[in-house]
Amino acid sequence: MTGPPGQSWYFDDIPIGYVHNFGAAKLDADDVALFTDRFAPHLPLNPQANTPHATPPAAQAHVYALWSRMLWEETRGWPVLSRLGQDALRWYKTAHAGDVLSVRLTFMSKQPIGDDRGILITQHDLLNQNGELVMSLMTRTVVARA
Repeated sequence: MTGPPGQSWYFDDIPIGYVHNFGAAKLDADDVALFTDRFAPHLPLNPQANTPHATPPAAQAHVYALWSRMLWEETRGWPVLSRLGQDALRWYKTAHAGDVLSVRLTFMSKQPIGDDRGILITQHDLLNQNGELVMSLMTRTVVARA
C-alpha cells in the first residue's frame, strides 16, 4: 500500500499539503449519449451552434460518476474505514465527449479521533486533458492509523 513517496496511506503517514494525481477517464461519445438519454434527457446531444465544441456535453451527474469510479479504483486498497461526506461541490467547466478527466487530490487537514483512526479532509479537483478545472469538492474520510 504505497502512498506519498516512501510512505503509506495510513493516517499518520500522509503529510498535509501532499498532492496525489491519478485517473484517466475518457468521456466516450456512446456513453454520453446513453447517460443523457437515460438520466438527463433535457441536455442536447447535438453540439450547439454558438459553442466552440464539436462534441456533445456530458451531464454533470455523469462527470460526478466518473470521478466517483476513479476515486474508488484508486483508494480501494487504502485503509479507509468510512466516508463521512462531501462538501462544496462546484462546477467550473462543461466536460464533453472525447475529454479525458483525471483527479488531483490534495490532503488539506487531519484530525485524530482515537488511537486507531483519524479524519482526513481532502480537496478533489477534476481536470480535463488541458489541465482545466471541471469540478471540485471536499471530502471527509476516516482512515486507519498505522
